[in-house]
Amino acid sequence: MGSGESVKKHYRDSVLARKIILGMVLCSSIITLLLTCAQLYKQYIKDIDQLSQSEQIIRESMLHSLSESVWEYDDKLIKLQLKGMLSHPYIEHATLVLADGQEYSAGKINSDFVNTYEFDINHQQNDNQALLGSLFVYADLTEIYEELVSSAATTLLANAIKTFGVVMFMLFLMDRLIGRHLIHTMDYLKAIETVTEPKTLSLERPNNHVTDDMDELAETINAMQRRIYEAHQQLMTEMQARAKLQEQLLDQNQQLAQLDRVFTMGEMATSLAHELNQPLASITGFADICKRLINQPEINQPMVEKTLEKVSSEAMRASEIIRRTREFVRNRSPQRESIELQPLLIESVSMLQDMANKKQVSVNCLAASSAVWVEVDKVQLQQVLINLVRNAIEAVQSSQKGKVELAYHHDDSEVAITVIDNGPGLSQKVLDNLFQPFITTKENGMGVGLSICHSIIEAHGGRMQVENQDQGGACFTIVLPNLEQQSGDA
Repeated sequence: MGSGESVKKHYRDSVLARKIILGMVLCSSIITLLLTCAQLYKQYIKDIDQLSQSEQIIRESMLHSLSESVWEYDDKLIKLQLKGMLSHPYIEHATLVLADGQEYSAGKINSDFVNTYEFDINHQQNDNQALLGSLFVYADLTEIYEELVSSAATTLLANAIKTFGVVMFMLFLMDRLIGRHLIHTMDYLKAIETVTEPKTLSLERPNNHVTDDMDELAETINAMQRRIYEAHQQLMTEMQARAKLQEQLLDQNQQLAQLDRVFTMGEMATSLAHELNQPLASITGFADICKRLINQPEINQPMVEKTLEKVSSEAMRASEIIRRTREFVRNRSPQRESIELQPLLIESVSMLQDMANKKQVSVNCLAASSAVWVEVDKVQLQQVLINLVRNAIEAVQSSQKGKVELAYHHDDSEVAITVIDNGPGLSQKVLDNLFQPFITTKENGMGVGLSICHSIIEAHGGRMQVENQDQGGACFTIVLPNLEQQSGDA
């Protein structure tokens, strides 16, 4: 499509162009009507003045001579004078009615638009004035109205042609001075892309052109586009730097979480050794039994098989402890999967059971009425649970009947896991800043465990909160999205 066709199409589709044209047509029509009315009024006043002049001439110049003719009963002169009145503009008929009833008339009128003038015919003799009769002069207004209509049509047509020419000339000027440049500017703005360096907007101007407002508008748009492009480039640079920083921060958080798991496992080393020692001691004992059984003169085959099964079972138990520990401390990238919550809670508690037994703390995991699934990274959620349970065990170890309870409940959208203890609780100052880094209530603590836990839960789209219970102790709550609700939404 050529530029001319594009401009025509724009004017056809442009609401603003239609408004401007309509406004000009209405304005020009009003001006044309006003000018026509003014000219018609001027013509009407001129015609009425001529009629008034005719009436004045009759009154001032012809009434006296007519009264003399009537006084002398000169019929011929009376008729001649009446005919003379018809020579004045618009006077078509004159009638003289004498006092004795005699009547003279001249001319004829057939129009419905008549203006009648009545004059008294008086004769002055000595000091006496005698009424001789009345003169009726009839002016035909049809000619005036016809002239007005003809003049109106001519004037209206002439003014319409002039106004049309003015409108077309103004539209031509608007197109040459403003319209085509606006269309070019709009096409330029539509083609702008923030990802590429902007092209300079230049208007089609002759060499000797004097700078006007459209040139200033183009320069303003060019300056604005340069600022937008520079701001976009700066924003992209900042976003890339921020993305790189977030990637580094995520990597550091993963490293810190892994270090926290190693640190936690280090603190649990004694309990872990004791837990691992139990199956190893059982294996040693069952191995001795098996040795004695095979050294007997008659080997008890069923007993040997039963003993070997126990050795295998305890070896699997030791292997599970080592696997669980290695998985917990291994440096790995987060991998979310669908996990049933109850077995994960039980496994987390079992890793701390020996520690709880040594500190004489009761740790219970309350079962729910139905299975609940969450989409999480198993190791990270287990890290959070172990941190909370271990902190709870340490908080109640000085109590006579220390108790820690894990439970969970759910609705259609969320799953809430609670870790409740019957310890002394937390001060308000600690509650306000508990999830901030390097805030701890332990003498030898680093203060990063709960901060890491809080970050892990938020990364899973959940939230973590803590409050003191009315009956004593603290309650930590982990809220995660319900996997069943997510599946339903998907």
